[in-house]
Amino acid sequence: MQILKKAVMEGKTGKIRHGRNNLIIVIAATVLCLAAASITMMHSDKGNAARSEGGGYSISRQIQYSFTLQNKSHQVIKQAELWSFAPVKQTASQRCLRLLSNYPYKLLIDDSGNQVLHFTFENLAPYGSRVVTIKADLLVSATANPIPSGPSPQDLNPQKYIESDHSAITRIAQKLQKPDASKTIEEVFCWVAGNVRYSGYAGRDRGALYALEHKKGDCTEYANLFVALCRANGIAARPIGGYVCPQSGVLKARDYHNWVEFYLNDTWQLADPQNRVLMRNTADYIAMRIIHGSEDDPMGPYNRFRFKGEGLEVKMN
Repeated sequence: MQILKKAVMEGKTGKIRHGRNNLIIVIAATVLCLAAASITMMHSDKGNAARSEGGGYSISRQIQYSFTLQNKSHQVIKQAELWSFAPVKQTASQRCLRLLSNYPYKLLIDDSGNQVLHFTFENLAPYGSRVVTIKADLLVSATANPIPSGPSPQDLNPQKYIESDHSAITRIAQKLQKPDASKTIEEVFCWVAGNVRYSGYAGRDRGALYALEHKKGDCTEYANLFVALCRANGIAARPIGGYVCPQSGVLKARDYHNWVEFYLNDTWQLADPQNRVLMRNTADYIAMRIIHGSEDDPMGPYNRFRFKGEGLEVKMN
């Protein structure tokens, strides 16, 4: 893990660039959201549930993504290194069965089940390049399955960008609190979806408090505010980074997205307040990173990949 901490560069941070234009009047949006959320909490997506035969990981999916590494200098890079996230080993709706690459790698797995592939290239020639291709075979599920890994203390505590102990956030959280946890989650979901406006892609994270005070943000701010309001109400929640991928295909950097998992009914459930998705379409979401923001996080603040080597440039294709 120490070598990971020495890597100091990453390609352009990716967060989702698309989103629905929240020009709907807030009151109307909230009413519609409440109705949709209530239906979602009571009923699963019947079409997808039929495919998954009532649960389990029974939908096969393969994803592929690649990186181009290039030596932009006239000197040999004696050791060029790349670290990339791979799909999370197991979530309530995803299992990663196999990872394949055209170059050898070292696999690192942290306590959250995040998988990081570490590639090393010796003596990369001046202006030379490598294209690294990664394929992952997955099984996904249309419903959330029970898994052994429940909440940890950090899923309930404040952290950087998730200021769940700030008075402005706890004040709103108290207003949204209901006697039943599922109803509280509905209220939080609808409040965030109805009160935060999508402001377009932002190159840096701004946090839950920013989203609350400015009532705008991109997918990261939607997710962080949802998590903060849940945690302020004693509900375990965590941000997730990955891709919305309803079928097998090639992942693109521009499609990187953040959403949320919250713990309810003895498992982790999905919420995507930016796209107004609550506890449904789980098979469409491919988790690449459980974001805990801890010192042991093998990739630190980097969302997709990082690299090391003087004169080295890396981009996700």
